[in-house]
Amino acid sequence: MSARVAILAPLKEWGGLERTILILCREFVARGVEVEFILTRGGQVPYPGEFPPQVRIVDLHSKHKFDAVPRLVRHLRRSRPDALLTAKDHAAKVAVLARTLGRLDLRVAIKVSSTPSTTLRRRGKRLSARWLYPRADRIIAISEGVRSDMVRHLGIPAERIDVVHNPLVTPDMEDRAQQLTGHPWLDKDSTPVVLSAGRLTASKGFADLMCAFAELRQQRKCRLVILGEGEQRRDLERLADSLDIADDVLMPGYQTDPVPWMARAAVFALASRYEGLGNVLVEAMAVGTPVVSTNCPGGPAEILDNGRYGPLVPLDDREALAAALARTLDHPVTPGNLRRGAERFHSHDIADRYLAVLGISSETAHGRT
Repeated sequence: MSARVAILAPLKEWGGLERTILILCREFVARGVEVEFILTRGGQVPYPGEFPPQVRIVDLHSKHKFDAVPRLVRHLRRSRPDALLTAKDHAAKVAVLARTLGRLDLRVAIKVSSTPSTTLRRRGKRLSARWLYPRADRIIAISEGVRSDMVRHLGIPAERIDVVHNPLVTPDMEDRAQQLTGHPWLDKDSTPVVLSAGRLTASKGFADLMCAFAELRQQRKCRLVILGEGEQRRDLERLADSLDIADDVLMPGYQTDPVPWMARAAVFALASRYEGLGNVLVEAMAVGTPVVSTNCPGGPAEILDNGRYGPLVPLDDREALAAALARTLDHPVTPGNLRRGAERFHSHDIADRYLAVLGISSETAHGRT
């Protein structure tokens, strides 16, 4: 009998966390694991056009923790998976409460994708996480930075937390990199493009990046492309106008796959104020594109090996960011070294680590009991 894994998460249709769950589902299915994806609190199936059809979708139709817990208990008693993996704080707490109150014989692993000190700002959320998270069998932090933050701010012993990176480098990465973007700045023009990507929110630091780009633009001909959508769009458009760089800035909105854009950019820039890991840095490195990042809390320093694979600049230092972009354009790390640096994040190896944390051996995954 094959191993059975349930994944509980209130996800959107797209995003960094959503893509990692999609990739995990693909890898689990390829190993013969039976997977069911449980939706809670209005959650959606991530990347529905790409989601593996072998994965069973279950919608609890819950609105908050109080009605999600009994619904999850009833479902798990019927479904009886071998392990339950959660993503996001809401799902983590629901899963632990359901396992405890329902007295379920079930291994629960919590995936924590962001530093709690920045994402669990309300005292009630912090206190409930401090109490509930340790009651899971294992906690998965996506970077050493996230683990350190959990130890410091939630008081969870480090030995209870496994660091398992996101599965970001996939076998189809090279084919994806060969696709055209559909925009002449990257498909035809030779003018260097500084690329960034993420939700257009204050935490991503796009205003700082625009100001740094404006300084860089005074020194050389180049362009800035920011992929993503969010509430800061109008503010960023006005900032580009005020800096007199609007003609050299493109914000084409959300792109289903940023990899073709990354493959054609001269440099990828991450200006975030905090990151659980920094998925986009890994994806850019995997296609050989030089990277620059703020040295923000979370994973960037870990990804870049403290500057070995790209400059790390201090937060709130736009001049340093502009200088790092200029240096990288002039003296980029070689594509081969960047790709080797990204191999730590290969989806095949990461999926094996997830299954190990979930208590599922490769023999069990393939039904050899």
